[in-house]
Amino acid sequence: MGIADYALAMPSGKRSVDEVARESGYGLDKLGQVLPSGKFSVLAEGETAWGLGRDAAARLLARSPVPLDEIGLVLYAGSSEWGTPFWSPAAKIAGELGITQAHCYEMSNFCNAGMVAVKLADDQVRAGTHPYALVIIADRLSELVEYGTGYLELFNFADGAAAVLLTADAAATRYEVLGGAHHTDPRWVDSYYGVIKDGRIKVERGGKQDGLGDAFLDNFTTLTHRVLAGIGAGVAEVAHFLVTHGNQDTHRSYLAALGVDASRSVFQYERDGHLGGVDPLQALEELEREDRIDAGDLVIVATAGSGFTWGVTALRRT
Repeated sequence: MGIADYALAMPSGKRSVDEVARESGYGLDKLGQVLPSGKFSVLAEGETAWGLGRDAAARLLARSPVPLDEIGLVLYAGSSEWGTPFWSPAAKIAGELGITQAHCYEMSNFCNAGMVAVKLADDQVRAGTHPYALVIIADRLSELVEYGTGYLELFNFADGAAAVLLTADAAATRYEVLGGAHHTDPRWVDSYYGVIKDGRIKVERGGKQDGLGDAFLDNFTTLTHRVLAGIGAGVAEVAHFLVTHGNQDTHRSYLAALGVDASRSVFQYERDGHLGGVDPLQALEELEREDRIDAGDLVIVATAGSGFTWGVTALRRT
């Protein structure tokens, strides 16, 4: 029981670091520290985050077809800004895919939401509630950034989507979900929040507090050790550590704190921007594409989102 398959969908738009420089006033040297890719994926005109999620799910179900009436849960995970207020993207996607027997709803935990949703869905199929569950992970992060604010740490926000199929069939499981742990520290709840400007939602930063970087490191390492202890494994037994691609320095500091060489992780900062909850699945896809993951490999996924919440999930390649 666990993840049967997953698929990604990327938007057709790209934004260049030159465009960000013109809008923000930052020089290319400074922006290069946050946007080493030089360009990143953004929704083009007419594209939507939920539409990308639908495309990812359609691709997934075409590649791994299952009886649609056996999908009992469609869970849409992201940062609560779905693009249309008072509306269910989970239900919309289910309707367009022909899934009619599922409970469809949304959950928000920002960039941590994807793996939380995977764990929740796995719990339900593991309990026998549904034969299959479908998780959609999608955000419109790039559209929430106003470059003129000077909030440099947000300038790598990009767009993308993923779909994950969870199954109760052990024989069809590609990645077993072994366990997970999450922690929210509410001291940071007002660090970022949305405001409406000219009819569009943009992210504002609250009073900047020292210590958030240390909180990332402390929570990632603490939760990693907690999850590994729960499954009876040690850091040395982990083949790969996949980390939210929000900040490269934090990523490297986390690995160093665990005594893990960078070769046991995936760095995609020069490929694209920060895709929210899609980051670890894009990293997992790279491992598979490059034939760097084998049956039995243990994978730790470290994610984080505003709130601030940190999460660590353990997967095993079957």
